Amino acid sequence: MRFSFFKKVLFTGLGTLAFLWAQGQATVTDPAYIRDFLRRVSAESGAPGVSAAVAVGGQLIFSDGIGYADLDNLIPQTGKTVHNIGSVSKAEAVVAIMQLEEKGLLSLDDEIQKYLPYMPRKQKPVTIRHLLTHTSGIRHYATQDNEAFGTKRMRPYDTFEEATTLFRDDPLLFEPGAYYHYSSFACNLMHGIVEKVSGLDFEEYMKRHVWLPAGMLTSSFDVPARLVPHRGKGYVRAANGILINAPYEDVSYKYAGGGIISTAEDMVKLGVALNRGLLLKPATLKKMTTPYFNKYEKAFRGTSNPTQVPQWQGLVWFVGQDQRGRSWYGHSGTVKGTRCFLINFPAEAVVVAIQANIGSIAIDEYALALAQLILADLTPVSTSK
Repeated sequence: MRFSFFKKVLFTGLGTLAFLWAQGQATVTDPAYIRDFLRRVSAESGAPGVSAAVAVGGQLIFSDGIGYADLDNLIPQTGKTVHNIGSVSKAEAVVAIMQLEEKGLLSLDDEIQKYLPYMPRKQKPVTIRHLLTHTSGIRHYATQDNEAFGTKRMRPYDTFEEATTLFRDDPLLFEPGAYYHYSSFACNLMHGIVEKVSGLDFEEYMKRHVWLPAGMLTSSFDVPARLVPHRGKGYVRAANGILINAPYEDVSYKYAGGGIISTAEDMVKLGVALNRGLLLKPATLKKMTTPYFNKYEKAFRGTSNPTQVPQWQGLVWFVGQDQRGRSWYGHSGTVKGTRCFLINFPAEAVVVAIQANIGSIAIDEYALALAQLILADLTPVSTSK
């Protein structure tokens, strides 16, 4: 797969922009140009449908899509198309955790058994902070048990406690805090913690305290039996390269870890609400989006997976800087033949989200490339020599 156009945007900067967008007085923030960008994404990645949303200065300037959300019925992908957002669910769930921490109702250094007594104690205490920094030692999905686990992922779980039986009796991979290991199972535990502390069903808490305050009207749990307007389909490529429907998966075991459905627009609204202080106080937001590499440097450098060296791991969110030193935080999501990425440049008040209904796509590169185009368009270019 080639990413030439997007690599140029990321690595050659405004010179490339001048070449790509030399169209008189038109700007990249013009919806027509963003749609053209999405067509390029689809052409390079093979995604049947791609949608995006962009906010600048707290205002939504784009929410639309191209291609098809449903190939069987040739239903277009639009700004209203709803997909499962995968691990961006984690980034939404941690906002709930931080709200409760902000109110003094929990401490990030609390042992998880304080709120989840059905979780067996292991060789060393596991804290909420360990969960949010992926240093708990709780395993992620494992290839060696794919066959058995795949069967279990087909069935619905009536309660969160029941869903934890998938992994709670497994030994920790390492002593908490000793290594870094990305774990959706660990992040799933945010679900039970929020319910125990707030006294509300997790979905109800998210609706009352995160989604509605942010204006996110299309976000909910991904429940297969529900009728969801504008629900799109996900696709994967078979071994022969042909697009096929993504395998079925019931995500009731991981609502906090990867079980929320939403639109690109709703994801952008989350970023806008965080920038405006509608969901968290500035100090809490800073805590959530501060890199934890220094605190866990030994753990991160000694990771059990050498390819995972997350210098920019915050509390669930990934944080970093672009080539011009502009700070961002974001998260990607992958599930059931869909991928998405939400990225927020808070100082510049630019928030971008992209969704695509194909399982194999460098969605983070595309989201960052679009953000770079928007940021460059907002930055005056010096003509002096």
